[in-house]
Amino acid sequence: MIFLPFFGLNSSPSEKRSFQVVAYNVQNLFDCDGVSLYDDYKPDYYGPTELANKLETLCKVLKRIGGEKGPDVLLLQEIEVDRTPDAHPSAVDALIAKLTEEGLGPYEFRRGYDPDKPSEKWPAVQCLTLSRFPITASKLHPISMARPILETTIEIKGTSLTLFNNHWKSGASSPEMETHRLQNATTLRKRIDELVARHPNADFLVGGDLNSHYNHSTVYSESMKKTGINHVLGSTGKEHSSAMKPGGLYNLWHEVAPQERGSDAWRGKWGTLMHILLPASLYDQKGISYVDDSFRIAKFPGLNCVEGAGTPMEWSNELDGFGASDHFPLVARFSKSGFSKGAEEDRSSLQQVEGSLRKVDFSQALLKANKWGPQSLAPANFGKVFVFSGVVSSSRPISLTAQGHRLGLYSFDPETRKILFSRKKGESLAGYGRLSRYRGQWQFIIENTDWLK
Repeated sequence: MIFLPFFGLNSSPSEKRSFQVVAYNVQNLFDCDGVSLYDDYKPDYYGPTELANKLETLCKVLKRIGGEKGPDVLLLQEIEVDRTPDAHPSAVDALIAKLTEEGLGPYEFRRGYDPDKPSEKWPAVQCLTLSRFPITASKLHPISMARPILETTIEIKGTSLTLFNNHWKSGASSPEMETHRLQNATTLRKRIDELVARHPNADFLVGGDLNSHYNHSTVYSESMKKTGINHVLGSTGKEHSSAMKPGGLYNLWHEVAPQERGSDAWRGKWGTLMHILLPASLYDQKGISYVDDSFRIAKFPGLNCVEGAGTPMEWSNELDGFGASDHFPLVARFSKSGFSKGAEEDRSSLQQVEGSLRKVDFSQALLKANKWGPQSLAPANFGKVFVFSGVVSSSRPISLTAQGHRLGLYSFDPETRKILFSRKKGESLAGYGRLSRYRGQWQFIIENTDWLK
């Protein structure tokens, strides 16, 4: 398979007859009523300017994916649940208004929480499903101590497609949090089984942020003997109805080569927390079908992707708000034309399951690294790698003065951290650093010992 950079405005004729579904964790789209369960979104840190900048970037990303009208279906996560519904416009209100202003949609939508429940039962953030097709049904599936699953059915020219929008419990590496994700998976699996028992050829898909990697059971085989995504939900790399186990869900991460898999990056390693999973019914000649090989990771350098590093340009409330999200959107196409297998090729490598989380390859970022200068300290350079030289200005916590700027230094690698913490005030220090922010201060992340000269 050839991994294409993206498609949207320049769609082929067959793509124009299909429709897009996007799964996207937008990273905390909050209103600015000053009432928030997250401290980062209190009035001292977040207001109308930050909200406006975030919405502007979000709309730019959606237009890059789906053209001037945007994608046809959106499965969004991390939209704030409004704590002041009678006094101030919600994050959903602000989003819909901005989408309309930008000419995106028009969308019907369903919220991912129950406003009739006591407010103390509301989650901090919710899923939100938007569709340019009519929404015919919607329901919530409650989860104890976690966000509910949002089920929405849309109608495409007389044919129904059911969408399961998910945002599972965070803490991918935590066995304790996996117990909650097992509940997420069990609830979803039960509902899917009910749907299929009633309608054996039902067309549906699962999307969203499962806070689980496609290879979760392999990566955490020692600490998690049972995982929600693999053991319960049935995520698999076997494509097409004949190869899938009954009830299995084909994970679209297997549409791209292992070295391309990644929707998020944490501490220098790629993750695949975002997902679109498909049943066998989307591979038949009835109703809705998946457009083979249409899966894409929507990354746009300079907009939602750090140039050079290729990692998500995460959102920050600081400096009036900059960045996009700590997750890339995932995109797939579907049609009513019946499934048609893509170009014949050897797909055996695509079934490969990596045994560990892959390190981010910074080699191109290092090759393209600019020299740190007086004008380098800017939000547009967030995440970029620089060549620096300076003087240690403090040892605990360690900081550096370079070209008139004082920056913190940190590494997630223990050996590198040990070297950094051994440096004394006044010593010279040079190397490569990835520009980042921590608690309101700029800093360089040093990935490993090779980054120090």
